[in-house]
Amino acid sequence: MIGRRAAVGGLLLGAPLLGALGTHRPALASLLKVQRRPSETFTLANGLQVVVLPSRRAPIVTQVLIYKVGSADETFGQTGIAHFLEHMMFKGTGTLAATEFSRTVAKNGGRDNAFTDFEMTGYHQTIAADRLELVMRMEADRMVNLRILDQELRPERQVVLEERRMRVDNVPAELLDEAVREQLFGLHKPYAMPTSGYPDDVRKLGVNELSIFYRRFYAPNNAVLIVAGDVTTEAVRKLAEKYYGPIAARKVEPRRRPAEGGTDLPQRVTRADTRVAEPRWNRDWLAPSYRMGETRHAYALQVLARLFGGSETSRLSRALVSDARIALSASAGYGASSLGLSNFEIAVHPARGRSVGEIEAAVAAEMKRVLDGDVGGDEVERTQNQLLAAAIYAQDSLASGPRLYGRVLATGGSIAEIDEWPQRIAAVRPDDIVAAARHVWRDEGSVTSLLTPADGWQ
Repeated sequence: MIGRRAAVGGLLLGAPLLGALGTHRPALASLLKVQRRPSETFTLANGLQVVVLPSRRAPIVTQVLIYKVGSADETFGQTGIAHFLEHMMFKGTGTLAATEFSRTVAKNGGRDNAFTDFEMTGYHQTIAADRLELVMRMEADRMVNLRILDQELRPERQVVLEERRMRVDNVPAELLDEAVREQLFGLHKPYAMPTSGYPDDVRKLGVNELSIFYRRFYAPNNAVLIVAGDVTTEAVRKLAEKYYGPIAARKVEPRRRPAEGGTDLPQRVTRADTRVAEPRWNRDWLAPSYRMGETRHAYALQVLARLFGGSETSRLSRALVSDARIALSASAGYGASSLGLSNFEIAVHPARGRSVGEIEAAVAAEMKRVLDGDVGGDEVERTQNQLLAAAIYAQDSLASGPRLYGRVLATGGSIAEIDEWPQRIAAVRPDDIVAAARHVWRDEGSVTSLLTPADGWQ
């Protein structure tokens, strides 16, 4: 999800673009080796891609169905429709009553949930391995047989609006984040519109709008099914053919994203709020992703984000927190997995009594070191090993695999690209990092934001 909380590292959030790096340079011998995660994939005749991630650690399975549609596929005036439809997917079909899906999963000892972000909408269940057929049957049923009724929609609209009030309207940082995205990506553009939707839009959405959106995007050829856990590919194929196979494919229009961000950059955005106790300072830059912009920089930007501000031992944290003690925390973040442009962020929580000028001067000094070429091979190698170690640990998680594969495939990637991500990260060299920083850290592509108490930054 694009935003100021974008996680560092492409393996956990997206897929590489194979053509972006050109000649593949060998990895350093001292770098960690990441073994390929066992996976198999096949595609049904109706276009549904199925991925199987076998694991025998426990007799459970996780089914995740990803639809290649998110809030960035909406149009201004109908924002929030992808998220609203996610809620309505639990309101029943011709054979399942409202809420019966989740109640059935719970009765069988499992748990289920769903999510919507800019690029995709996902539905997932974790349950005993011998109950896979049950959840697959129900998930396939609501892919094609969802009932969107006014008597269910009206109260659920209030749930959706209350969720926004709790998670956005009552959180000053989230409100500021919306304002930053509007400046960075352009007002009313895909990544500027909130996933939760603008309240006035959500209040106007009805049965007709949600039904059209459902028929437009919820099709097997616009979805990816991932099954992870104690299961075989043969068993998954048999069940997928039985339950998803009969659903007809439908025409799906290509997805589009703007090739440019907001106009009139740089900008500064300030939000003063009585609910804020301590100020925050952020700067966001437009950045390429795996799919748009100068994509050759995507891997180097991941290493840069980790090296510059990805941990308490990173450059920014050492300089501002440990050494100068002008900040309580300092970090950097970048996510490469989006269909359109992404963003690179630096965030600082200043120490009491420190001014905006002091923070900006200290950040600028650390940036200048990178821009001047002060990036050493040993430091890069340590950072690469941190990213590679995180990838190794992620393979122990039953949850991380399906989410990763879903995001990759929902944003135009492939399983081969996931497999090659460690080598791509290992191929990054100091000069690549300097070049990526020079490309992204430019004033004309930035938005600086301040979150302050009501009386300002003292």
